[in-house]
Amino acid sequence: MESVSNDKVETKNRTNLLVYTTRPWELLKTCFLVITWIVLGIHGELVGPTLKILAIQTGVTFTGISTILSVRGGGYMAGSIAGAGMQNLVKQYPEALLSLAFFIASTVVFFTPYIRSLLVLSVLFFCHGIAQGFTDNAGTSLILSMWGDYASTPLNTVHLGFGIGAALANILMAQFLDKGKLDLSNLNLNSTMQNLSSLASTNIKTPYSIAASLCLVVSIGHLIFTISKYHTRHQTLQVQQVNYSVVNTTPVDDIQSSHPRQLPKQDSCCHLNYSVFMSSLWIVHLIFIVAIDQVFAKFFFSYLKLPQFQISTKNASLGMILYWLSYSTGRAICAVITLFLSVDVTLSMLWIGGLALAITWLIYVWTIGLSIFSLFINKRLNVTPLMVGIFLCSSSLGSMSFQRIAGVLMDKNPKHFPTLLIICVLMGILFYCSTFCLSMLHRRPSMRKF
Repeated sequence: MESVSNDKVETKNRTNLLVYTTRPWELLKTCFLVITWIVLGIHGELVGPTLKILAIQTGVTFTGISTILSVRGGGYMAGSIAGAGMQNLVKQYPEALLSLAFFIASTVVFFTPYIRSLLVLSVLFFCHGIAQGFTDNAGTSLILSMWGDYASTPLNTVHLGFGIGAALANILMAQFLDKGKLDLSNLNLNSTMQNLSSLASTNIKTPYSIAASLCLVVSIGHLIFTISKYHTRHQTLQVQQVNYSVVNTTPVDDIQSSHPRQLPKQDSCCHLNYSVFMSSLWIVHLIFIVAIDQVFAKFFFSYLKLPQFQISTKNASLGMILYWLSYSTGRAICAVITLFLSVDVTLSMLWIGGLALAITWLIYVWTIGLSIFSLFINKRLNVTPLMVGIFLCSSSLGSMSFQRIAGVLMDKNPKHFPTLLIICVLMGILFYCSTFCLSMLHRRPSMRKF
């Protein structure tokens, strides 16, 4: 029995590797998606080390500046809903939506350092959120359509690029924050107007301009992929029209009879209930998982810069760089593990590790990249672009809510910042276990019929 199981595992591993190595075009597009997510990490996480500068620039406290993060979460939700509503476009030309998303991001990122009004900055960040919603929706749908059941490893590989990009963003910003010689820990946010003159030496326009240029390059790249796909489909359609009388000789009745018979009403109702319950649990699960990611990433730099820690800007930047490199390391490890282990086993191992590391919350950053959220849902449900959009909306809801809470905590009592993260970790584990149990209960009755 052991030899049979070992043979099955080896066969599965060979099949996975064969699928990835025999599709060069899909492999090329996946590699460009990795670059896409690196740039996404750069333009998405520039706000982290510059959050306090933007607060001073607009004359607000952490509670006030958290508004732009919540608004960006609202934009992310709007982008996810719009992406779900454009199912035909997402299915046929996800590259076009990616091109549009990065063009929007390029414009927003370029103008951000010049804004002095919180209202105008909120509008820009809403558009930024829309771009990120488009990116996640179109990118995830593209990978799922290219790789299907083999999407776990490509998804993790693509998303590790986000951590690399975020680390590069912090490295880039560290150079300019040091050059400005601005001691952020000693600034009083309640007297921001008196400090604006000292901020003149801190030039955040250059790194934001670099990020905007990279976004524009990625936008052009996806536009090229879109044009290429359009020409390919146009040529294929012409060939099909020419040979239509040859290939379409099967009577309509025969085609209809070849379709698999529909499920009985009882089974159909059972599958519907399972889909509703599983989707609901996964939506709540995503709220807490994304809260961990977004709250930690956006406020950790400012948390390290609190006066009681007396940490220099350089060391705080190193802390953020370490966080994002560990994020990418986790993604890379997970991408390799899913080649050899099932998704259920992998996720169970990761959550056990996450629970242990949540006790020492700072070390938890080493597994944040492993606990991927919507990427494994295709193992539980038959995912469509509409469902991807719904799941991403729940992500934005968690981002909006908990970033606002974190902003208030940073002003009122920063000591509870780690507590908020631990609560999100525990709730994420609880709802993941719920989805796992529901999947097992649904699988057992189905297996009895065969």
